[in-house]
Amino acid sequence: MNNPSDPLSDEYGRNLTLSQLVSYWLREKIAPDGLVVALTKSSVPYEAGIRIYRVDSELGLTGEFDSDIRTATTTAFPGCSPIRVAVPPSSRDIITITGAGSNRFAVHRYGLDRTLSLIQDQNGFGSPSMISFTSDGATGYYSDTAADPNTINRMNRDKITGTLSSSNAGSYPFSIGCSPVSLRTSSRDGIVVAATTSLLPLGIFSFKNTGGDSGVFASGSPYDPADNPTQQNNLCLVENERFLYMTSGNGTNPIYGFRYDENGQMFLLPNSPFAVNGYSAAAPVDNFSTSMSINPEGKILAFLYQDGVTFYIRLLTIDQTTGTVTPTDNKISVGNAPKHLDWDGSGRFLYLVSDTGGTTNNYQIEYFSISSNGSLSRGINSPIIISPMTNGYAPKHIKAIQRYFQ
Repeated sequence: MNNPSDPLSDEYGRNLTLSQLVSYWLREKIAPDGLVVALTKSSVPYEAGIRIYRVDSELGLTGEFDSDIRTATTTAFPGCSPIRVAVPPSSRDIITITGAGSNRFAVHRYGLDRTLSLIQDQNGFGSPSMISFTSDGATGYYSDTAADPNTINRMNRDKITGTLSSSNAGSYPFSIGCSPVSLRTSSRDGIVVAATTSLLPLGIFSFKNTGGDSGVFASGSPYDPADNPTQQNNLCLVENERFLYMTSGNGTNPIYGFRYDENGQMFLLPNSPFAVNGYSAAAPVDNFSTSMSINPEGKILAFLYQDGVTFYIRLLTIDQTTGTVTPTDNKISVGNAPKHLDWDGSGRFLYLVSDTGGTTNNYQIEYFSISSNGSLSRGINSPIIISPMTNGYAPKHIKAIQRYFQ
């Protein structure tokens, strides 16, 4: 009766029940719960801030939202035009970079009861443009475009209060080229990678944390992608396999792939750069937009691109051994000027923003469901209209937020 391998025993039944409860708890823990959208209105009355659109874990995105939209100002949140939002791992905190004119980090906490509280609004970090956190959410790296050359700085995040503070010391901050467009962190190896797009040297900077306040650039950094990286350049990491992917301005093979070692040294993958069927041009570049995102398991890559006059989202598979990227037939047409592609932590939904152009002239959010066999389908409620394009709220960045239990 107590043989855990016997399906008729009590012990087997207890273990099965426990495993099902754990599985359910884990699914709920990472279940999608919201989509943060940074918005700005550039007509009178000038306003800016964030909305959190609610996500149903089964149906997907809804038109309901919680909001902190305020009068635009240079002396406090929301600034005049927020440029980026971030959600640290294992948290429901929302960090907004308020952009030029204010250059602040603002931290909101989104409660399980859907209350939205501003817990920090602070400048003194230079001119930040992007931020990336370690997997424990305790350390952040952010770019400062006021420094010449631009730098990557380090900060601490108090996981209880959510507040941010500078932790530059020793090798931090470290200098990179100008106009960074992507920043990623590998917690497994203590590596920070950044891509730049103007003034020499161009390429991918790889910086290895060697312990405490010490760090060094990896051998060969910055890595030249052998192509003009000014078009739609963004980085995606697959930490377990040590793969890094980036988009470029290459006219036929837009996706580059690298393998890096534990010291951050990078090597171009065989057959890289990779082609995408029907690709004729990159999706638009705007405000550090992202045309590429990898699912949480690191096995599927989503890519936005243009084929003639039509824009598409397409899924590509990643070979876990070689890193080779292979396009699938899973593709769906999307609206005009698609950008800010984001994959939620559960892997169930993909989000992007686009517009309807001269048809109805609306900004919109599109979302897509991913089935268990990896097929792509348009979300039931997609698209969700944000605002008219004329005198309305323009989306500047988006980030998924998941259900999380403290």
